[in-house]
Amino acid sequence: MRDVHPVAPGETLTRIGQINGRSVKFLLSINDIPNPNRLRIGQKIYLKKELVLGVRFLLQDGQRDPIRDLGYQIYFNKKVARGRTGPEGLTQQIFTDAIKDEVVIYVERLDKSWKPVGKILSGPRNKLVSVTTDRLKLDGKALPHPQEPVNKPLSPKEPVKPAFDPKKPQSPATQPLPGPKTTPTTTPDGKPLTIVEGEIPNVDFLDVYDGTVMTEADYEWAAKELGVELAAIKAFAKVESGGAGFLAVGKRTVPKILYERHKFSAATKHQYSSKYPDISLPTAYYNAKARYVKADAAYKKKRNVPDDVDYYRPVSKKDSAATKAAALSLEQLLKSGAATKEKDKYIAGAGSYKRLLKAYQLDQDAAIESCSWGAFQIMGEYWKTMRYESAKDFSRKVSRSPREQMRSFILYIKYVSPKIVTHLKNLDWAAVAAAYNGPRYKDNAYDVKLAEEYKKFKGK
Repeated sequence: MRDVHPVAPGETLTRIGQINGRSVKFLLSINDIPNPNRLRIGQKIYLKKELVLGVRFLLQDGQRDPIRDLGYQIYFNKKVARGRTGPEGLTQQIFTDAIKDEVVIYVERLDKSWKPVGKILSGPRNKLVSVTTDRLKLDGKALPHPQEPVNKPLSPKEPVKPAFDPKKPQSPATQPLPGPKTTPTTTPDGKPLTIVEGEIPNVDFLDVYDGTVMTEADYEWAAKELGVELAAIKAFAKVESGGAGFLAVGKRTVPKILYERHKFSAATKHQYSSKYPDISLPTAYYNAKARYVKADAAYKKKRNVPDDVDYYRPVSKKDSAATKAAALSLEQLLKSGAATKEKDKYIAGAGSYKRLLKAYQLDQDAAIESCSWGAFQIMGEYWKTMRYESAKDFSRKVSRSPREQMRSFILYIKYVSPKIVTHLKNLDWAAVAAAYNGPRYKDNAYDVKLAEEYKKFKGK
């Protein structure tokens, strides 16, 4: 049996149920259908609750860092799921029976009692509900708690309302911001609640990987489209991502990415840099080959960076001899505590996704635009120039297959940096590296690596 039924002309919900062995009551319970008598042609009718009724919680502190190894209890449908959060602050995923079902989560206090921290309606699609607030500090100040059994769930009679009603007019001043919505509140019987609700990001900006691999035909297609040697295209893929554009994160295969905090900082006008320097700072993650000095007020003012943003900048040729002499290496920054590996160094793989998802809660498009994607590490910020419909359209397409990643490479060369074609034809690897990776390409010896890989593929 299929998972989703697209509504065909003339089909009714009763007919769809008969075709798929599902009752109308069941279909109404798991689908958001305002009027069962007026279905839209092409409308997706979900047939399995696992596709739409999943709920998972992400527990974070006030800095949006995950709270690990925290005991939790999730109450739903007269059931309870118990466990401890994993390294990413995630609970297990539970599945309710209907979109109007109530889900309540408790977390364990230091004294082993239980504190309710979130309650939502299941809703019409899988959710990741982020509880992100300073109120979650379990050893800090908390609101008074009623004297009740510690495992007693919230009153089943207590009314629950969705966090946001799309039918209700919103004034410009109260328009919901991108990402999770935070609502500190209490229940009628005095229990403190802090609810931050948002959809699972990877369902939103990633599509499903089709399981294919990059083929010789894909490389030949790109070489023909750009009019360059096949070995040059292969060298690009090898240097940028090791020749593979996907990796496994949990049970999902997703595009390789590298998150760039300075891109996010610039795209959001540095408004998050003071509070979240691990994902937003005017300077890139620190490099072992560069040297750094503290950014002073004049430097920040010239670049429209708020004065409360504290960071080190790389030394430039324009700096004085005294400034250069006082500059620190990454190792010195780490030893002094001015930098940390977790906050200030590049992290590939799942670590970059952790940063992306954290930034995504603050500004969705800027987060996607601040990553390089796939086998050719194309920056998301170029989506419009490459003729994609949106940042999410770009990220979803490159998450589908290696061929779509090759397409993004072709579009990038054609529309963003066409001069690279000339450099490739001339085998001018320094010019290629500078055009593709920027003026600091020598920090990672991109030109040398490209030349070496080209020779290898040319010799095959």
